[in-house]
This record gives sequence, C-alpha cells and structure tokens, in this order.
Amino acid sequence: MGYALEECRVLLVEDDQTQRELLTELLEEEVFKVVSASSAERALDLFRRESFDVVITDVRLGGMGGLELLKKLKKLEPSVEVIVITAFSSVDDAVKAIKLGAFHYITKPFEPEVLINLLRKACKLRALSKPSKECCGIVYASKAMENLINQASLFARSDAPVLITGESGSGKELLARFIHRESGRKGQFVAVNCGAIPRELFEAELFGYEKGAFTGATSSKKGLVEEAEGGTLFLDEIGELPLELQPKLLRFLQEGEFRRVGGTKTKKSTARIVAATNRDLKRLVEEGKFREDLYYRLSVLNLVVPPLRERPEDIPVLVEHFLKKFSDKYSKKVKLTPEAFELLLSYSYPGNVRELESIVHKLVLLSQGEIPPSLVSSVLPQAGRKEWEPDFSKPLPQVVEEVERRMIEEALKRTGFVQTRAAKLLGIDEKSLRYKRKKYGI
Repeated sequence: MGYALEECRVLLVEDDQTQRELLTELLEEEVFKVVSASSAERALDLFRRESFDVVITDVRLGGMGGLELLKKLKKLEPSVEVIVITAFSSVDDAVKAIKLGAFHYITKPFEPEVLINLLRKACKLRALSKPSKECCGIVYASKAMENLINQASLFARSDAPVLITGESGSGKELLARFIHRESGRKGQFVAVNCGAIPRELFEAELFGYEKGAFTGATSSKKGLVEEAEGGTLFLDEIGELPLELQPKLLRFLQEGEFRRVGGTKTKKSTARIVAATNRDLKRLVEEGKFREDLYYRLSVLNLVVPPLRERPEDIPVLVEHFLKKFSDKYSKKVKLTPEAFELLLSYSYPGNVRELESIVHKLVLLSQGEIPPSLVSSVLPQAGRKEWEPDFSKPLPQVVEEVERRMIEEALKRTGFVQTRAAKLLGIDEKSLRYKRKKYGI
C-alpha cells in the first residue's frame, strides 16, 4: 500500500505523435491518469484549465521549448513536479532544468521502468505538497474525508442520534467531537467507553443513583446522561453494551426519560446521543446480541470512517502533522529522508491513524535530527505484524491469489517499483508480472 497512483494526474507533452501515444499507453497501464499535449502552448492551456500533479515534457518541441514551458509552469503552480526528457544529451539543458525547479532530467533512449519509477516518486512528493485541512483535530487531504466532514457537518444540525462506524484508531471520537462543536450545543461533550465499565456498574454510571441505592451509595450522584444535559453523550464501543441494559438506553432514546438507580422519579435530559463501534452491529442483531429496535434508533444517521489504507493521500499530511506535534513537544528539529518517507507510505497501518501517530512519536523520540530509512524499518516491522495462520473459511484458490498479490506488492516495493527487477525477484518474466498486476489491480 502506498500513495494512490490512480489519484496522480499527469500531463504528457510530446510533439512526436508515435512517441506520445506509446508513452501515454505505457503510463495508463501503470494506472496513472494521463492527459497528453502535442505542444507547449497546448499544455499551458490545459494546465490553466485543469489540475495536474506531474508534467512530463520533452525539451525540444515545435514552437515553445520544454525549458520555457517548465519556467511558465512553475510560475503558475510552484509545487507542480516536472520531469524533463530529451534525445539530446546536453549537460547545459540538464543544469538549466534543475535550476528552474525540475524534479528530474532523463535522456532518450531510456528504460520504461526508469520513467515509471521517477513518476511514482514525483507523485509521492507532490502528495506531500498538497495542502492539508484540519477540523477539530481531524487532519486530512483526501476527498473521502472531505465528504465525510461535510456529511458530519450536515448531521450536526439535527438532534437525531448518529452512529459512527469504523475500524479501531480511525478517528471516530474526533468525528463525534466535531459533530458536537458544529451543533452549537451549549452543554458538555461527555464520552464513555461502553466496554470499559463493569456490567454491574454501567446503569449507575449512565443514569446515576440515589443515596442508599446500593452498598456504598452514601450520597446521590448524577449519571453521564445528566452531565451531558444540553450537550452530547458519546457512547464509544456501543456494541459492548450489555443486552440487559439495552432496553433502558432504548427508552431514553425514545422518550428522553430515565430514572436513577434506586430512584422513583422520572427525569428528562436533552443530551444528544452519538454512538460509535468497530463491530458489525447488524451481525450482532442477527446473533441476538444486540436489540434490533435499539440498532434502528441509534442509526437514524450513519457515518462510516474509512480506514487509512483506503485513503493513502492522507498519510503524508498526517505524517507531517505528527512530526511537527512531537518535534515541538520535545524541542527537536526532526525531518524524514525521502527514502524513510517512502517506507512510511508503503505500510498498511492496520491500526489506522492511532498506529501512525504512535510510529511517528517513536521515530521522533529515537531520532537525532534526520530520520533514516533504517530507523523506520526497525520500527515498522513490530507494528501490526502477526504470524500467518491458515484461514479455512476461504477456498484454496482465493487464499493463493491473496498470497500472490501480497508477494507482488512486496517485490515491487523492495525493488523501487522497477518492474524488471521485481519480476526477477519473483522468478517470473516481466510479461507475466504485467498480466498479474492488471489482474489484481496493483
């Protein structure tokens, strides 16, 4: 897993039609989004109207040359990455291109993998320069998170319950806090982990208790529902709520009413319920472990937080955010080498944002300034790694395909995405590797 190449938009500038078509086909096979132009003038016109991450241009073009185009592109968008190609091996052109801000300079003829590898690196670097956004502690750059934030903002205007689902560490509580802030509610945001409170104490914690309700109850105490009056009560890990307590929560959701443990007086609260879980509540309903009526009451409004591996464009901005956070905390000046950064991009983060934060925290603590790839490698293997166990719930062909896909991804990562070297490492020919990459969408 790494930066999503299909999100990287490439503008190819080549005046030779045959060469232009060949390069376009080659790059599209590698899942890049490619738009081509036959001249620098046409490229500038496209660049002004559309958004591109990387531009590949020949130096010698009919009309305006590639170096002049590079200068104009950098003036329009300083963060765009430009790869310059030429059939004329000129040291002067190379020096000029680098001085003008080119990402790299290569000379024809070249191996396709050289250009593909450069383009992958340029796309990753471009991802770093994309502006991050932050809402109530949620740092992101992806369209998926932008859509989620917009939807959460819309839901915040309602008083209806919200159910947030997503894997552990993906940021469900941060999203709940965002909803509370956007709602404009004057009361507190009160959070409780339903799996952390002993079963026998849960009702008293949630609804409070009266003096003498049980041994040790020497005075009356407000519950979380009362503390959240006029605000938001966040029930994290709602799937862990004991079945015998679920009717009491259901009544509160339906009527806004509750009774303290040991009390006879019915009380009311306007606290809004936002619940979250990393479990499949529908399956729990089917298994008889979660009430169906409660599920439908909680899920009037639904939000799904995507795992980090499905929004890799968020990884660079999160890395940058956590590097700054922990560098400031420990009064250190820390930076990642490009190779170290690529290693962080290549990791799958099964523990999501929480795991990424923990990894960066550890890197800052262990570093003496610059973070080398060797340090990242020493930290990553321990994160989320488990010994393989056979999964007999899947047919053998499916398991074989999953293993094959993982091996191909690992081989490409180890060889810097140079296809010829990856094929050699895997013990297959390049044609077979290209076929398998298409088959698995790698």
